[in-house]
Amino acid sequence: MKLSILSAIVGLAACVQGFVPTVPSTTRAPSSLLAKYNSMDEILAKFPEDKPVLINFYDASTEDAIKGDIFRAKELLKDRATLVSIKQQDYPELAAKWDCNTKSPAMILFQDGKPVARLYEETHYLEIVAKFGQYCNSSA
Repeated sequence: MKLSILSAIVGLAACVQGFVPTVPSTTRAPSSLLAKYNSMDEILAKFPEDKPVLINFYDASTEDAIKGDIFRAKELLKDRATLVSIKQQDYPELAAKWDCNTKSPAMILFQDGKPVARLYEETHYLEIVAKFGQYCNSSA
Protein backbone atom coordinates (compact mmCIF):
# COMPACT_ATOMS: atom_id res chain seq x y z
CA MET A 1 0.00 0.00 0.00
CA LYS A 2 2.77 2.40 0.96
CA LEU A 3 4.61 1.59 -2.27
CA SER A 4 1.58 2.32 -4.46
CA ILE A 5 1.01 5.65 -2.69
CA LEU A 6 4.68 6.53 -3.14
CA SER A 7 4.48 5.56 -6.83
CA ALA A 8 1.42 7.78 -7.29
CA ILE A 9 3.18 10.73 -5.62
CA VAL A 10 6.31 10.28 -7.76
CA GLY A 11 4.16 10.00 -10.89
CA LEU A 12 2.23 13.16 -9.97
CA ALA A 13 5.47 15.02 -9.25
CA ALA A 14 6.82 13.92 -12.62
CA CYS A 15 3.80 15.38 -14.39
CA VAL A 16 3.94 18.63 -12.46
CA GLN A 17 7.70 19.11 -12.68
CA GLY A 18 8.07 17.89 -16.28
CA PHE A 19 10.61 15.16 -15.57
CA VAL A 20 10.44 11.42 -15.58
CA PRO A 21 12.40 9.76 -12.80
CA THR A 22 14.44 6.72 -13.68
CA VAL A 23 14.72 3.74 -11.44
CA PRO A 24 18.22 2.32 -11.43
CA SER A 25 18.29 -1.26 -12.59
CA THR A 26 19.99 -3.86 -10.44
CA THR A 27 20.63 -6.09 -13.44
CA ARG A 28 22.24 -5.15 -16.71
CA ALA A 29 20.47 -5.99 -19.92
CA PRO A 30 22.27 -8.79 -21.74
CA SER A 31 23.64 -8.27 -25.21
CA SER A 32 21.37 -9.25 -28.07
CA LEU A 33 23.56 -12.27 -28.74
CA LEU A 34 22.92 -13.69 -25.26
CA ALA A 35 19.28 -14.36 -25.90
CA LYS A 36 19.81 -15.98 -29.31
CA TYR A 37 22.77 -18.32 -29.50
CA ASN A 38 24.07 -21.32 -27.58
CA SER A 39 27.19 -22.25 -29.54
CA MET A 40 30.00 -20.74 -31.55
CA ASP A 41 28.65 -22.46 -34.67
CA GLU A 42 25.36 -20.60 -34.26
CA ILE A 43 27.19 -17.27 -33.95
CA LEU A 44 29.50 -17.93 -36.90
CA ALA A 45 26.52 -18.95 -39.07
CA LYS A 46 25.21 -15.36 -38.85
CA PHE A 47 28.15 -13.92 -40.77
CA PRO A 48 29.14 -14.12 -44.45
CA GLU A 49 31.30 -17.09 -45.32
CA ASP A 50 33.49 -15.07 -47.68
CA LYS A 51 35.42 -13.45 -44.80
CA PRO A 52 37.03 -14.77 -41.63
CA VAL A 53 35.26 -13.90 -38.37
CA LEU A 54 37.26 -12.43 -35.51
CA ILE A 55 35.51 -13.04 -32.19
CA ASN A 56 36.60 -10.67 -29.42
CA PHE A 57 35.68 -11.91 -25.94
CA TYR A 58 36.08 -9.06 -23.46
CA ASP A 59 35.46 -8.50 -19.78
CA ALA A 60 33.11 -5.72 -18.68
CA SER A 61 35.90 -4.23 -16.56
CA THR A 62 38.09 -3.63 -19.64
CA GLU A 63 35.33 -2.50 -22.00
CA ASP A 64 35.97 1.24 -21.76
CA ALA A 65 39.74 0.85 -22.00
CA ILE A 66 39.70 -1.27 -25.16
CA LYS A 67 36.73 -0.07 -27.19
CA GLY A 68 38.63 2.64 -29.09
CA ASP A 69 41.30 0.23 -30.28
CA ILE A 70 38.76 -2.49 -31.07
CA PHE A 71 36.79 0.01 -33.16
CA ARG A 72 39.96 1.06 -35.05
CA ALA A 73 40.93 -2.58 -35.69
CA LYS A 74 37.39 -3.30 -36.91
CA GLU A 75 37.59 -0.38 -39.33
CA LEU A 76 40.99 -1.43 -40.67
CA LEU A 77 39.93 -5.06 -41.14
CA LYS A 78 36.35 -4.44 -42.31
CA ASP A 79 36.97 -5.40 -45.95
CA ARG A 80 38.89 -8.54 -45.00
CA ALA A 81 37.27 -9.85 -41.79
CA THR A 82 34.19 -9.46 -39.63
CA LEU A 83 34.95 -8.46 -36.04
CA VAL A 84 32.36 -9.42 -33.43
CA SER A 85 32.68 -8.46 -29.75
CA ILE A 86 31.09 -10.61 -27.05
CA LYS A 87 31.07 -9.77 -23.37
CA GLN A 88 32.46 -12.67 -21.35
CA GLN A 89 29.76 -12.16 -18.69
CA ASP A 90 27.03 -12.66 -21.30
CA TYR A 91 28.47 -15.99 -22.44
CA PRO A 92 30.41 -17.48 -19.52
CA GLU A 93 30.14 -21.10 -20.71
CA LEU A 94 31.09 -20.25 -24.28
CA ALA A 95 34.01 -18.09 -23.13
CA ALA A 96 35.27 -20.91 -20.89
CA LYS A 97 34.88 -23.52 -23.63
CA TRP A 98 37.07 -21.44 -25.96
CA ASP A 99 39.59 -20.54 -23.21
CA CYS A 100 38.56 -16.90 -23.34
CA ASN A 101 37.19 -16.41 -19.84
CA THR A 102 40.26 -15.35 -17.86
CA LYS A 103 42.00 -12.86 -20.15
CA SER A 104 40.56 -9.75 -21.72
CA PRO A 105 40.42 -9.22 -24.54
CA ALA A 106 40.74 -12.76 -25.83
CA MET A 107 40.39 -12.97 -29.60
CA ILE A 108 39.95 -15.93 -31.92
CA LEU A 109 39.99 -15.70 -35.71
CA PHE A 110 37.74 -18.28 -37.39
CA GLN A 111 38.15 -19.24 -41.02
CA ASP A 112 35.71 -21.71 -42.55
CA GLY A 113 34.29 -22.32 -39.07
CA LYS A 114 37.65 -23.33 -37.55
CA PRO A 115 39.94 -21.33 -35.27
CA VAL A 116 43.15 -20.33 -37.06
CA ALA A 117 44.70 -17.74 -34.73
CA ARG A 118 44.39 -16.43 -31.17
CA LEU A 119 45.52 -13.32 -29.37
CA TYR A 120 45.23 -12.67 -25.63
CA GLU A 121 45.31 -9.38 -23.75
CA GLU A 122 46.52 -7.31 -26.70
CA THR A 123 44.63 -4.06 -26.96
CA HIS A 124 46.56 -1.90 -29.42
CA TYR A 125 44.77 -1.86 -32.75
CA LEU A 126 47.96 -2.07 -34.82
CA GLU A 127 48.99 -5.27 -33.03
CA ILE A 128 45.51 -6.74 -33.58
CA VAL A 129 45.58 -5.88 -37.28
CA ALA A 130 49.15 -7.17 -37.69
CA LYS A 131 48.33 -10.50 -36.02
CA PHE A 132 45.05 -11.25 -37.77
CA GLY A 133 45.53 -9.34 -41.01
CA GLN A 134 48.01 -11.94 -42.24
CA TYR A 135 45.21 -14.55 -42.26
CA CYS A 136 42.73 -12.35 -44.11
CA ASN A 137 42.61 -12.28 -47.89
CA SER A 138 42.89 -8.65 -48.97
CA SER A 139 40.78 -9.27 -52.07
CA ALA A 140 37.79 -10.50 -50.03
